[in-house]
Amino acid sequence: MTYTRSIDEHIYKSPLKENQKTNPSKRHRERLNGELENLASLLPFESSILTKLDKLSILRLAVSYLRVKSYFQATFKNRQHLQNQQQQQYEATSSTTSSSTSLGLCQEIYYHDPAFSEGESILEALQGFIIIVSCDGELFFASRTVEQYLGFHQSDILHQSAFELIHSEDRDEFKRHLQWNEKLTNEHQNLTLEQILTNSGKNF
Repeated sequence: MTYTRSIDEHIYKSPLKENQKTNPSKRHRERLNGELENLASLLPFESSILTKLDKLSILRLAVSYLRVKSYFQATFKNRQHLQNQQQQQYEATSSTTSSSTSLGLCQEIYYHDPAFSEGESILEALQGFIIIVSCDGELFFASRTVEQYLGFHQSDILHQSAFELIHSEDRDEFKRHLQWNEKLTNEHQNLTLEQILTNSGKNF
């Protein structure tokens, strides 16, 4: 009797232990998939694009979006600070001439018109596309209009290597242009490209 009971206990307990091992793994996958779906829903792309993204693409685009957002928020904050300084200087030295008034209006429109912050008016005027490439060849940003000219959707190329998109014979020349700071003197190595362009007529 005791022997039979132990066999029955073994028969009925084994499946329970097996389920205990598999269920946590299944719940983990379901939770991970749910989080990825939530993350994908936050990306600024159409639903038709989001449904085609795999897990790695969702993570890649999320990282790219956060990096771009962080960069431009800091840039606009610095620009706003500069604009406030310029406005104070303008008010301190303001004259009644129409040229000064026009300058102030242009500055006000440029810094506060949402069209400029979104870049839509710039793209419309250019009738083209904009891409920003890091010094190591990573596509940091690409405008939505890139698909009209290169055939690549924005979601396909963000946070990807630009070298994969250009002909192999052009890669060395492309890389040379990315390494613009190698020709700078030691005292200018820590300057950004914007600082170099701004001061090109003064110190370089």
